Amino acid sequence: MSSAIAQPLAETGHPARARRLKVAIWGFCLLLVAGIWAVVVQQIGFERQQAVDDAVRQNVNRSIAFEQFVRRTLEAADLVTRYAAGRFARGDAGPEFVGTPDRPALIAGSVARGGTFVGVTIADARGDIVASSLPGAPRINLAAHPAFRAHIARDDEGLFVSPPLPSRIPGQNLIWLSRRLNNPDGSFAGVIAINILPSQFIAFYRNAQVNPGDIMVVVGLDGIARARRAGTTETSGEDMRGTAVMRRQMQNPNGTHLGPSVLDGKVRYFSHRRLGNYGLFVTYGVLESEVLAASALRARIFIAGAILVSLIIIAFAALLTLYLSRRERREAELARANERLQEAQRIGQIGDWEYDLGTGAVYWSPQLCAQFERTPEQGSPSFEEFQAYLNEEGRAAIDRAHSEAIRTGESQEIEYEVRLPSGVESRHQGVVIPSFDGAGRVVRLHGTDQNVTARMLLDRLQTHVAHLSRVEAMNAMAATLAHELNQPLTAASNYLVGSRRRLKSGTAQEVEQGMIAAENQVHLAANIIRRVREMVVNQPKAVASVSLSRVIDDAVALAAPAGLFPRLRLTKELAADARGVKGDRIQVQQVLVNLIRNACDATDGRPDPEIVISARRDEAGSVTVRVADNGSGFSQPEQDRFSPFASTKNSGLGLGLSISRTIIEAHGGRIWTENGESGGASVSFTLPAPRRQADRESRTAAA
Repeated sequence: MSSAIAQPLAETGHPARARRLKVAIWGFCLLLVAGIWAVVVQQIGFERQQAVDDAVRQNVNRSIAFEQFVRRTLEAADLVTRYAAGRFARGDAGPEFVGTPDRPALIAGSVARGGTFVGVTIADARGDIVASSLPGAPRINLAAHPAFRAHIARDDEGLFVSPPLPSRIPGQNLIWLSRRLNNPDGSFAGVIAINILPSQFIAFYRNAQVNPGDIMVVVGLDGIARARRAGTTETSGEDMRGTAVMRRQMQNPNGTHLGPSVLDGKVRYFSHRRLGNYGLFVTYGVLESEVLAASALRARIFIAGAILVSLIIIAFAALLTLYLSRRERREAELARANERLQEAQRIGQIGDWEYDLGTGAVYWSPQLCAQFERTPEQGSPSFEEFQAYLNEEGRAAIDRAHSEAIRTGESQEIEYEVRLPSGVESRHQGVVIPSFDGAGRVVRLHGTDQNVTARMLLDRLQTHVAHLSRVEAMNAMAATLAHELNQPLTAASNYLVGSRRRLKSGTAQEVEQGMIAAENQVHLAANIIRRVREMVVNQPKAVASVSLSRVIDDAVALAAPAGLFPRLRLTKELAADARGVKGDRIQVQQVLVNLIRNACDATDGRPDPEIVISARRDEAGSVTVRVADNGSGFSQPEQDRFSPFASTKNSGLGLGLSISRTIIEAHGGRIWTENGESGGASVSFTLPAPRRQADRESRTAAA
């Protein structure tokens, strides 16, 4: 569309055609804005309805669980009372159920062991308590009690659930679950009643995580609440007759409605279900504001986004006729950036897997399947199919890692070779992590798998490049090395010639002094050769305690030999607690050679060149080494200074700082650069302090 608009705009300068084109642009943008707002409004309505549907579904499930819990509680009481009623109807109630008002029988056994009951009481036809599960129950007549009177005139064999009533025995409100007792001839024999606390009806949610605004109530069809919980507050006995929830319950025993709460007037979604056999129903309510909170937040985000997009589109329409070509270039660059991002994500993919030890089922993530050249249709392989990718060594390593993870219960790391169906061989690194069941047995293994072939090749390449860098450094020093060796060897030759002459005319002491001086010059030449040899030998990394002073001296001798920079003033400032580091001496020396050589190049041509090499301890227990100069400073941006092949020198490869960062980070340290406020620059890096030195300082600090 952009090119189609830009071409006619560029080809004609006619005002009428330009205006028509602008009108077309504005018309299109306004239609686009209207479409965006239509989509936003539709999405807001959809998400709001989705939130309501999800909340209602969850609330119905809560009310069902609530109803089942209350029903089980009542059924337990129903079972006990039916058992006692059956005994009375057969005439074999027994002494455990029938006593006298003066000496009530003590109800024991399974009847009285219900964990949810406060007590079990049996009253005779006159209302006197003749049996109780509470020892020492006082003499009480229940003839006027609602739980007793409810059974005098009717015999419906149902369980009566009373409203919460005060009780003198436990000193708090109780709900009476009572049933009529009949003699064998069908006449009224009394009442058996089970007492429970109102809170027992809502104990199901006592330890559950519920929102503070949730309300759950057990209500009788008489309109009296048996138990009620709002947040963490539990009450009972509220009169709910005439309320909306009672009207809704009468219209539909099992349903959901939106309305205000009697308790606080806040609007909630209430789901209610009736317990038909017991004259009760349960209701659970959640705040409408909490249900719609997430969708309301997203609606605000959508609206803000729509406003922002609308403003952008309008501004874009105003500038489109002037900047169409620039927009095309930006879109092309964005497309290329997206392609590069997608390629980078593909290269850095990592897959995960899971293996069920019981069933043998294996799951691979789509990314892992792609790494092993498996199509989506093939899906996850079996464990045997996975082993087909491995050689004998890899299969043994996998089996060993699985066995160790199962035996020790600890994660295992493993590397193995993989041969893909295409014939490509690669190196993979995996992690095996065990999962346990409730008894602590390992039942599943899961982990990750990553192709590390490229990383291993890069590590080997970096090692090789570091070696080439050292060799290149020696090539750069070849010319000065001849001069350095010529000085001590010439001096040694002169001392030897002089000593030979003094053998004829001099004293033995003079001859000895000449020989000693010649020996010292030869040793100096040998030290120069030793330093060069250590620098170019590609030997494996050997981490040990290293004398920082000696490493600096060797690096100075290699990077800035005497005579090459005659005016250079080089100062070494080492703190007393920073004279040693832990690392590979040759690699640390290489870092210092790179930094000192860069500093020498930076100060070359200045009338007073100066380099300061300092070291100090930091609070983390590491040693910070700093190489500072008074040169021209860094000209590149900070993010480019450590990039490989980025050099400001005509003859430089741009690898010095890149290799130095690789070496320092491999030692667990970090490296950074700074430009001085008054000129010059510095490069600092950290290395771990030797263990014994760190331990000694820790003991000193503790003392």
